[in-house]
Amino acid sequence: MGRTIPTVRQLMNKEYQEWIKMARVLPQEERKALKELLDAALTRSDAGSIVPRPLPSETMFMLMLIHLKAKLNESEDGISSGSSC
Repeated sequence: MGRTIPTVRQLMNKEYQEWIKMARVLPQEERKALKELLDAALTRSDAGSIVPRPLPSETMFMLMLIHLKAKLNESEDGISSGSSC
C-alpha cells in the first residue's frame, strides 16, 4: 500500500468523514454515541487492516461491534462482581 492504493486507515478516515455528517441532525446524546463508535473504529483500524474488506464500512461496523461487545462485557463483569450471592 502506498501512493497508488489507499491504506485501510485512509479509507476508514474517508468513511468517518461521510458518516459524521449524520451527527448534524441527531440529538446531542445520539451525536455523542455516533462519534464514540466512529472514533472506536478508527482507533482499531490497525486490526481492521488485517482482514481488509471490499467495503471499508464493513470493517468499521465490525470494529464498532467489537467495541460495543467489549463495553457490554465490562458492564456485565461489573454487575457480577458487585453482586453478593
